[in-house]
Amino acid sequence: MPSIKDVARLAGVSIATVSRVINGYDNVSEETRKRVIDAIRKLNYHPVYAVKGAVLKRTIGVLVPNFGGFHYNEILTGIEKEAIKRDFTLMISTTLHRTSVELERLEVFFAKRVDGIIVCSSKKDEEQLERLIKSAIPVVVVDREEPEIRLDNVGIDNYAAGRMCAKYLLEKGHRKVLLLKGRKDVYSFSDRERGFIDYSTRHGIDVKVTPCGYFAEHGYHAVERYLKKHGRDFTAIFAINDLSAFGALKALHDLGVSVPDEISVMGFDDDPISSYTIPPLTTVRQPREEMGRVAFEILYERLSGKKGVARRVVLPVEIIERESVKQL
Repeated sequence: MPSIKDVARLAGVSIATVSRVINGYDNVSEETRKRVIDAIRKLNYHPVYAVKGAVLKRTIGVLVPNFGGFHYNEILTGIEKEAIKRDFTLMISTTLHRTSVELERLEVFFAKRVDGIIVCSSKKDEEQLERLIKSAIPVVVVDREEPEIRLDNVGIDNYAAGRMCAKYLLEKGHRKVLLLKGRKDVYSFSDRERGFIDYSTRHGIDVKVTPCGYFAEHGYHAVERYLKKHGRDFTAIFAINDLSAFGALKALHDLGVSVPDEISVMGFDDDPISSYTIPPLTTVRQPREEMGRVAFEILYERLSGKKGVARRVVLPVEIIERESVKQL
């Protein structure tokens, strides 16, 4: 098994320089960085832990925004099932949706010499991305689309999914739609909204856009605020995710508006709760567990020595039709 000394010898640098490259530090020239990375790949070098002479299982660091929702938990399930098959251990950490915490957790992964990293994050974070690119450790990003593919990436086409939702509502006869807009710093929300609006503009759907957020309380207050200010000038609501759709359903109920008889509501994600709302929510299902499985498979290929440019794997979504959208 090659060691860090072997990498240093092949690259013609010190062990400390190899360590700096592995950890993504800036104080290394691009020429030196390239020599070290080439040596790492040629030797198929992967750091391991040694405890009392015994080598532990290879370890993958997994970064997720939170443990509170089903979305990332299901992605983690897909990762973990594959890790168990391949005899890997996982080091899982949450970022609490904060950039500073993400960077701190990455430093911990680098310091612990994990073999690879899977980052589950849809936030627009250039600093984090640059840190990952500079590291010699194999990385796969899940649930984040980017204009330029610089790291292996697994997810869905949120732009196309947004268009699909607009098309569905139009086919149901809805030409006036209230869009509950998500956070600006989340790639998936931005692309989803852009797809919805582009299709609507081209096909004559009048879209009212109101700021919302991520959680149920955001959807509740967004709908309540909009109706009090503008009245009911739409026939359907498209919520950027199911959580905000849940809040929208509650707000409409509290205001005495019948769903779907008076207003239709469509969500996105297919949260396990979606089939238990009143009425059951029409939404879009993401293949979350499959995302995790594919992400691990790509990472495993890289750890096994597979080379090539970074690639993006796009998985399909489907509309789950329940009872919250009415045919006009």
